[in-house]
Amino acid sequence: MTCTTDELISRHPDLYKSATEHELTKQLCQGTLSDRQLFVYLAQDVQFFEESLRLICKITSLAPELDPLITLAKKIGFFASDENTYFRDVLELLAPSVTPAEKTKFETEKLNRIAPYVNFMSEMLKSTTTSYAEYITFLWVLEDVYLKWAHDLPRKEGLHWKYQTWIDLHDGQHFIEWVDFLKSEVNKFPVDTVEKMFVKCVNFEFEFFDGCFEV
Repeated sequence: MTCTTDELISRHPDLYKSATEHELTKQLCQGTLSDRQLFVYLAQDVQFFEESLRLICKITSLAPELDPLITLAKKIGFFASDENTYFRDVLELLAPSVTPAEKTKFETEKLNRIAPYVNFMSEMLKSTTTSYAEYITFLWVLEDVYLKWAHDLPRKEGLHWKYQTWIDLHDGQHFIEWVDFLKSEVNKFPVDTVEKMFVKCVNFEFEFFDGCFEV
């Protein structure tokens, strides 16, 4: 019997591919993404990261069982340390690729195609009707899309750390186990319960990549 997560992907293969095989991440894995595009992408991701971390805290509080609660709580600690350091270091490195005015804009304002995604997360933070099934599906999509491109896309050897570190954060055994956990949580629920959230979030992920890439 097909599990929920596999069924979701099989129902929407083109949409899933558009997010997991985007040109931005293809170039990132080849080390050809320009410093400017990488700066825009990561500066926007910082704003996304801050809101998503708050949302993960809420999702953690809604975990129906102890084991998922502990797993989610441990991941919050990981996010709060490793990725924050990378953001700070790499944005400093890439800053010369944009003007001072652009730097301020990209670090403080959300691009037109990214704003709806962050606003959606803000709405979910305030929601009293969104179910744990929907929340955990949102989180699974977030992470599964990144594991898919980081793990599967062709990767050039000897990449600069500005590319390689970001890839490493979304690949490797630790991250695979994290996504497997999220997948197992989503698989506890029927497809029809979470499909709307899946489609919405995969679309958001594509828009994030595409919105950053076109600037």
